[in-house]
Amino acid sequence: MIRTTLAIAIAAAAASAQFSSPKGFVTTEGGTSHNYMLFSKGEMRWQAIDRSHIGGGAKIMRELAWRRDGTGSTNAAYTARTMGNFEVNIGLSDWDLLQVANLDNNFKTGSITQVVKPRTLSVVDVSAQPTTPPAPWTTVIKFDAPFIYQGNDPFLWEVKYTSNTITTSTDYSFDFNYSGSTQYASTSGTVIGTPCTSTGMTSPVTHSMTFYNHASKFRITRAISNLPPNTPVFMYLDAADSNLTIPGLCAVLHVLPTIVLPLGTTDGTGTLATATIDNIPYVASVVGQDLYFQYWGLDLGQAGFPLSLSAATKITVPSDATVYKVTRFYHYKLPGNTSLITSGPWNGGIVTRFQ
Repeated sequence: MIRTTLAIAIAAAAASAQFSSPKGFVTTEGGTSHNYMLFSKGEMRWQAIDRSHIGGGAKIMRELAWRRDGTGSTNAAYTARTMGNFEVNIGLSDWDLLQVANLDNNFKTGSITQVVKPRTLSVVDVSAQPTTPPAPWTTVIKFDAPFIYQGNDPFLWEVKYTSNTITTSTDYSFDFNYSGSTQYASTSGTVIGTPCTSTGMTSPVTHSMTFYNHASKFRITRAISNLPPNTPVFMYLDAADSNLTIPGLCAVLHVLPTIVLPLGTTDGTGTLATATIDNIPYVASVVGQDLYFQYWGLDLGQAGFPLSLSAATKITVPSDATVYKVTRFYHYKLPGNTSLITSGPWNGGIVTRFQ
């Protein structure tokens, strides 16, 4: 009997408990406002992904609520409006696989629940600045079906609507908070040495690169120019600067081919466009260590070895960033416009109360 009573009490507490995304703002004002996106477009698909509640236990979501920014000045733009075919979906997500191109793929397979079936949603005028922040929860949406969140994965909530009574993009105020400082730490490193001048070029080989630490993966972006046209390009990677002067080689070889990556072929101007080497496995022991990169392309016009080299880049792998806990993506159309605009990922989220 005692066990049954306790179980009922715990279940009731879970069902009625309030929590917010981002975490910790049910009764606390967010750090800023967000006015120009949700409820402000002619058509919208908005996704917010939250991992701040992982490990916090099970939660039952039966409604969500939004409020105005509590400290922003009175603004006549924040008028009442009505959205058509308004719906809300909630599911689970994999943070490392998030992307903006196909928002359907941000849901883990089989996890999505349509908690609000398509309906008409009217929201009130929130033009006036509240007397005391935080503002009251003026938009409260009861769910047609609950969502039970176990706390093991990031959860994703999304809003969709296909029409809006506004005729131009008109702001609507929401309380908002950033969560974490950045999605990654990055560095462009230090250039070492002098590059070759490729056959037929008047300027030496140039390159740029940035190394990113996402705390769950590494990523590199790179671009190279002034290599010979239509030639294959390779990247050497090592953990030391070898600083070898080799007779017949047009530049100092700083990086031995401990790791060799083919990067593709230059275009007709000798350029290898900016591209990303993504999803490099995260290795904690590499953080803080020095890595060296050097690029080369085949150059049959050189007097010695038929190679044209870039200068080298020394990268000290940056420390893990205080990464986002909440991120968001948008697909939307402006009022009266058929062009789809995509945007994201962005740090932080609209303060949303669930209970």
